[in-house]
Amino acid sequence: MTDTTTHVSASVAAELDVLGALLAFDFIGFAQKGGALDPADPHFGRAVGAGFGIAARRRFPQGASPEEIDGYVAGFLGSLEAGAEDFDPAFLAELIAAGLSGDTTPPGEPDPQTTVQARLVLTLRMVRELGLGPDEQRDLLAEAAARLTQS
Repeated sequence: MTDTTTHVSASVAAELDVLGALLAFDFIGFAQKGGALDPADPHFGRAVGAGFGIAARRRFPQGASPEEIDGYVAGFLGSLEAGAEDFDPAFLAELIAAGLSGDTTPPGEPDPQTTVQARLVLTLRMVRELGLGPDEQRDLLAEAAARLTQS
């Protein structure tokens, strides 16, 4: 992943590496890289938010009504076994709506770590639903890096 993020900040590159490891089902790499992220960094979550927004807009290319988003969240929470109760459905719906609008600032953010965790899990689900293979996953991460360097 580092080849696509050489011109972005170290924190952005680290987050994209974490997201890339998750999408590749490299859970050891995900845990190791995730442990190096700094929630106190003022830019914490930006890269994950960018990747999440791209995945959301690909999953819902025509946008989605609040009812569609609520249905998606209900299906998402219903598909999880342990830990589903950790996510507030209204918060997840707000994250998806914000991602679809291109807003990277999470609405009503409970805390940055919960936001990043929710975005990571939702991004993984959306990427799997879209059937994105390794090349398309790298493209998604490169697009997220490019968007962050433009802002």
